Amino acid sequence: MFRLDGLKVAVHGGWGEIGGNQIVLEAPEGSLLLDFGRSFSRWNRHFTEFLTPRSGLGLRDLLALGLLPPYRGLYREGEADTLFPGELERSFLQPHLEGEKVRALLLSHAHLDHTGAVAYLRENLPVVSTASTAAILKAMQDTAQVGLEAEAAYLNPRRPNGQGLLEAHPKSPYQRRPYHLLGGELKEIASLSPSKSKPLEGHPWQAATEPLSLGPFRVWAHPVDHSVPGAVAFVLETPAGRVVYTGDLRFHGQQGRQTKALVETLEKHETTLLIVEGTRLGRSGQTYSEAQVQAALCEAIRQHPSGPIAVDFAPRNLERLRACLEAGREAGRTLVITPKDAYLLYSLAEAEPAWKGTLEQCRVLQEPRSRSTQWEEHLWAQAPVKAVEMTEIARQPEAFVLAFGFFEVNRLLDLRLLSGFKAQGLYIFSNSYWADDEQILDLQVLLNWLNRLNFRLLPAGLQALPKDPSTVDNPYHTSGHAPQEDLLELAQRLKPRYLLPVHTEQPQLWENWLPGTKVLLEK
Repeated sequence: MFRLDGLKVAVHGGWGEIGGNQIVLEAPEGSLLLDFGRSFSRWNRHFTEFLTPRSGLGLRDLLALGLLPPYRGLYREGEADTLFPGELERSFLQPHLEGEKVRALLLSHAHLDHTGAVAYLRENLPVVSTASTAAILKAMQDTAQVGLEAEAAYLNPRRPNGQGLLEAHPKSPYQRRPYHLLGGELKEIASLSPSKSKPLEGHPWQAATEPLSLGPFRVWAHPVDHSVPGAVAFVLETPAGRVVYTGDLRFHGQQGRQTKALVETLEKHETTLLIVEGTRLGRSGQTYSEAQVQAALCEAIRQHPSGPIAVDFAPRNLERLRACLEAGREAGRTLVITPKDAYLLYSLAEAEPAWKGTLEQCRVLQEPRSRSTQWEEHLWAQAPVKAVEMTEIARQPEAFVLAFGFFEVNRLLDLRLLSGFKAQGLYIFSNSYWADDEQILDLQVLLNWLNRLNFRLLPAGLQALPKDPSTVDNPYHTSGHAPQEDLLELAQRLKPRYLLPVHTEQPQLWENWLPGTKVLLEK
């Protein structure tokens, strides 16, 4: 807990770690949450793919393990919906942490390390985000195959059953969270239920105007460049002065001018506290621009005129999707995306209409399904999509670029069986590097598939399964985060009185860089 004049700042996630941001700004008249994400490093110390929190016991596991801050009044606890089956779960809450004072949650962008714990927050807590962020979260939840932990856009009300365990009633309507949308509106996607048998009801999603007045705070949002659409930094007038929360940002993407404009605006005013991300502090390596990545993709595709090509990139990295679309088009190839990608583009287009044009230029993979979901039926019936089946791709593999990642690699087996294993394929790894033991095993699995299916992997340095993939230069990917030198320039130009480093494993590096700025390092 840090104390400034009239303001307390508590960092419950994102301290000494990358991601998991959970930051509370507290004044006597009210508090605000800055992001509420999942810490993957702390989560993975306790849970695996098959060892997960017990949803029937609500928040017991998460509170007991310290994966959620123990604020009373912050979490879902009502007659119609609760995550507290009994007094044992409530016993972990601390009376002096007043969650009922939290006026709103400010979401910087739609990545799970910033939004992955929103599901547990009380149903009536206002959520402030861009319309693009809300559209992405709604689409990701609609298409998810997980339960409680995915409920960021709407919730499935839970109540204790006869055995005292929580369960969702099969006929209780889904309940929307009260989103306040910056920079756009959402009507169709906000009202679409994910189920054929249950309606979606609750809080309407409202357009928000700036500045927002939230108790003792006035809030503005500034768009920034990141690897997901709709990312913003927040500027807050507080009882202690101006607070700037960067969220995650960079300068080297297609929207880098937005981050530059933010700095130009802020340096004209005094900043009391800068809460700044530092993912790449202390890390070396080439920083490619998104334009350079697209050029590298163009060249790799050009040099492989025959045979299938697949590109692996992160699900919400739609800037990379556009780069693959353009790179393929230059080589006379059409980008093929999955239905989940198509639904994400369709949802996002309601907030940012330009994404509709991107969707219309792609083909969407259509496969036999034993059972269709509500979102899939809506996609095929209402969205401007053009289907393509694997048989057509197999007849003309040189006509397509396949946006298939690790979890779609088995589709390449179907392609090979249908095409008769003819020309060698190309698999371009345009994703972030694997970093831990589990992900190294995934890389080995991917290599096994590619070797069996006669696909060549780029960059070539990954083919030998290096112990540290981060040492491999990859011109087909760039980080969503600013490198150290850009972060240092940002802080030097803003000249904050105080700097709070979050989203970094090396916060101490800031200590000697900013004369005249107090770096807050002790929690």
